[in-house]
Amino acid sequence: MSLVPNLPLSLEELSDYYKIAIRECDFLEPILRKGLAYIEFRYKPSPLVSVQFNSYEAYYVAFLSHLKWRLSSLCVPDYFGFADSEAVQNLRAHEYQHSGVGHPIGEEEINPMLSSIGFVRTQLIEILEQIERDMLKSIFMCHSSSDKAGVRDLAELLTRRGAKVWLDEAEILVGDSIMDQIQTGIEESDYLGVVLSPRSVESIWVKKEVEAALTQEIEMGKVKVVPILLEPCDIPLFLRSKKYADYSADEVRENGLEDIIKRLSQG
Repeated sequence: MSLVPNLPLSLEELSDYYKIAIRECDFLEPILRKGLAYIEFRYKPSPLVSVQFNSYEAYYVAFLSHLKWRLSSLCVPDYFGFADSEAVQNLRAHEYQHSGVGHPIGEEEINPMLSSIGFVRTQLIEILEQIERDMLKSIFMCHSSSDKAGVRDLAELLTRRGAKVWLDEAEILVGDSIMDQIQTGIEESDYLGVVLSPRSVESIWVKKEVEAALTQEIEMGKVKVVPILLEPCDIPLFLRSKKYADYSADEVRENGLEDIIKRLSQG
């Protein structure tokens, strides 16, 4: 176990941050190009451009520092597919030399920053493309309300790895039709995870949800129902032919999680 735990950031949260970083690059670049054009028009440095450049350069230096932190192993653990990508390595190694110039500012100072922004933007686009490929399929968590705590923990881990997890407490709002929302959740999710425990196998709600998903599985001709063993129990007859992900004890939980992720990573 690492002495320095990773921050609990999901793949989607990192993706959102990198998208914002691209927008910041898109904001800075035209301002710098406009200042460069103004200097070229006047054939000499401009105090106005100098003031703007000093402000934006200070911002960009701080931006790069924070971006590298968001690309560090603290935020991007090894289990993310893009963690060791060339684009990540390029950005971690990228250095921008702060000009340190107050006035006047000319193209000798602006061009290196423009070049750096263009490089950073290109690498971020490659990272986002990789993240898009790494995102997992969606899963509806079918479970007994008595198992809510364990299911919530599992849902958080799957979300962090890039899955869209449908959990009734998060998806059903006050005033919604519970049956309609659950039916919609099952139909719109790629998979239905049946969380098995002594309580869930006796739940009428769970049985109805599994029956609906199994019907959909037969109609589609591909896997829809994914059994997940939360606690040892008498597995229902109609699920015994399916391999389950064992999430019932600490010593098997990591492998069980990887089994679920492997299934959700398939098309």
